[in-house]
Amino acid sequence: MNERDESSGDVIIEEKEAGSDEIIVKRMENTEKSSDFDLGSTVKEMAQKTGEVIKGATESIGKAIESALSARDHVVMVRVNDDSLHKLDALVQSGIFKSRSEAAAFLISEGVKAQEPLFDRIEEKIREITRLRSELKDSIKDVKG
Repeated sequence: MNERDESSGDVIIEEKEAGSDEIIVKRMENTEKSSDFDLGSTVKEMAQKTGEVIKGATESIGKAIESALSARDHVVMVRVNDDSLHKLDALVQSGIFKSRSEAAAFLISEGVKAQEPLFDRIEEKIREITRLRSELKDSIKDVKG
């Protein structure tokens, strides 16, 4: 029993020999000093770091949800396919959102953010179209007038 205490960190393998009740014990000695590698503190450190990462991700998601749901002044009715409905329901059932409406608002908001360069180009083209319409109206007024 004392030998076991002195060889902390050793791996002991017990095998039962086929066709016999005899048990063979093999010991693989720990070649590292216990001060060089402390599994308990390493696991604890990894758990703390993982907790910090999860906490940071949760806070980030929480802020994104809060931002997406903060100013919902307009109602939009939309039809979705079965898969999209299933995903919305999963977000509600998980407790992340209170309703399908909240989940859809969040997804729309995040989709718009993700496609911001596209919307920038669209807005630029809309400004150009508005300018051209104005020029056309002015040229028609000049012809009539």
